[in-house]
Amino acid sequence: MWRVIISTYRKNRIGILRAVPWSFMVSRIVTGVTQIVFPYFMYHYYIHGNLNSEFHEYANGADYMTYVVLGSALNVLAVSTLMNIGRALITELREGTLETLLMTPMPRYAYFCGCLLEQTARALLEFGAVTAVGALVGADLGYLFSVRAAAVILLAVFSFFCMGIALSSLMLYTRDTYLTQNTLFITMNLVCGIMYPIQYLPAGLQYAAQIFPLTPAVSLFRNVMIENQSLSGNQLLIWQIVLLSGVYLLIGTVWYKKMELKLVESIFG
Repeated sequence: MWRVIISTYRKNRIGILRAVPWSFMVSRIVTGVTQIVFPYFMYHYYIHGNLNSEFHEYANGADYMTYVVLGSALNVLAVSTLMNIGRALITELREGTLETLLMTPMPRYAYFCGCLLEQTARALLEFGAVTAVGALVGADLGYLFSVRAAAVILLAVFSFFCMGIALSSLMLYTRDTYLTQNTLFITMNLVCGIMYPIQYLPAGLQYAAQIFPLTPAVSLFRNVMIENQSLSGNQLLIWQIVLLSGVYLLIGTVWYKKMELKLVESIFG
């Protein structure tokens, strides 16, 4: 299994470094910086002094920039994981290597784990850019390097990975990446409480937001980072993340197996 993971990691990393050796690093960092720069200017020129007591109640007493930086930092991990895991199979199809992949006896989850390992290394560039710029503009990130924060990040990445497998099957089914992923990312950015508390949304959207693992993951991350709460005190959020991860993993696995059978029949039948 480890040979498959390492081989997939090396294949994807070599492809990135040879095709776009500098632009991918610059784009990652710039993307992370813009996640903070725009809210910073919005806050200081439009929002500053206009926040009411409801926001501080919903944000557990955090200031606006700390609230946004924590949400944006986890959001870039979600987008990166979903994008790279979700586009893995359709990229193989477009490059003409999907047939070879389907005929190999390797465990499919090992292939996806290799993709996850490679993209996580790149996603940390965005995460680091968001947190670094956030610290410069005044966000309180004192608990970022705690064990609790690291555990939350790992749990969140796992949930995004499970959702990414389901997204990968959807992209392979529709033969589309841009419309599918952009619709998903915009929806998540609007309803998962990245830039503002979900309590400001209509009740229906608040319930709809709970189907995305990013929603409880962001809430858990903020509880740990803002109030230094223990993980044992947030068991409900943890179980929600685990349950959603299991559901998406089951959907993605079953759907992929059916898709694989159809693809094998259509290609080699």
